[in-house]
Amino acid sequence: MGIEDDILPDTNVARDRSLTGKCALGLLVVMIVFVTLAFVTPNWLEGDPRFYGTQFEKLGLWVHCFRSYPNYEDLTHTIFYAGCRWIFNPFTDRYSEIRVYIVTPFFVATQFFFTLCFVGMLLSMAMVLMYLLCIDDYYRVKVLRWIGFDLVVSALCGTIALIIFGALGDGRDFMPDWEQNYLSWSFGLGFVGVFLMYVTAVLFLVEARIMRRKEIARESTGGQFNMEKRV
Repeated sequence: MGIEDDILPDTNVARDRSLTGKCALGLLVVMIVFVTLAFVTPNWLEGDPRFYGTQFEKLGLWVHCFRSYPNYEDLTHTIFYAGCRWIFNPFTDRYSEIRVYIVTPFFVATQFFFTLCFVGMLLSMAMVLMYLLCIDDYYRVKVLRWIGFDLVVSALCGTIALIIFGALGDGRDFMPDWEQNYLSWSFGLGFVGVFLMYVTAVLFLVEARIMRRKEIARESTGGQFNMEKRV
């Protein structure tokens, strides 16, 4: 089967970017917004606001918000924490003592894998900018493949983080008043963002294949032109 029989869509050699590539770039922007918001917002888990007297309010990957969370290491039972704080807050008195209760091993695993997902997304952004602004034509297909594979690995890390937190985040062994806690919109943004990451990765890999077919078509056209010129 020759180049002229190629069944891939939008392989016009005169175009620098196919419709698939344009869709990949558009979805990449949307995916970046969703994953970034999930990474920085404190609403992965929330307590139902209809219930009064609960100790827990909400949390994200890096911030915990409490209404009246006790310090279990305080023998006088007079230390309680209210409001939102960074989990590594060095300024609140004896806050480090409760870190063992609010940053459990499964939560650390969630942070670790979603951070890998976020860093992989940043790396894909850098490669896309390199592809758009300064890459030589010879390396375009390779860079597109690198972007696709990077996004696949990042999406797998994000999937692991979401599975871990989805299974254990609202369980009885994590935050107090677990019956009134539920997975909230930051978790949902992460889910949508990781799904879009898979889709974007596939689109970049398809674009790499289309661009490779275009290169072959150009080489074939150039060879035919040189033969005709010699004749």
